[in-house]
Amino acid sequence: MTDGVAEIVDRVIAHAQKMLDDGAYAWPASRAALARILVDLEGRFADDPGLERLRQFIALGDDAIR
Repeated sequence: MTDGVAEIVDRVIAHAQKMLDDGAYAWPASRAALARILVDLEGRFADDPGLERLRQFIALGDDAIR
C-alpha cells in the first residue's frame, strides 16, 4: 500500500519539526530539504491539495527567522 500525499507531508513535517526542536538542524538546512521534497512531490502530484500544508510549513519557518 502506498502512502497518500497528505500522509507523506505529515511525516515529513513531523520529522523536520522534531529535528528542529532537538537542535539537530538549523532552519536553512531543514528548508533546503523540505524544498527538495516539495519539488519532488509537485512533480508527481502537482494538483494534490495536501501539498499546501507543506508550503505553509515552509512559509511559517521562513517568517519565524525574519
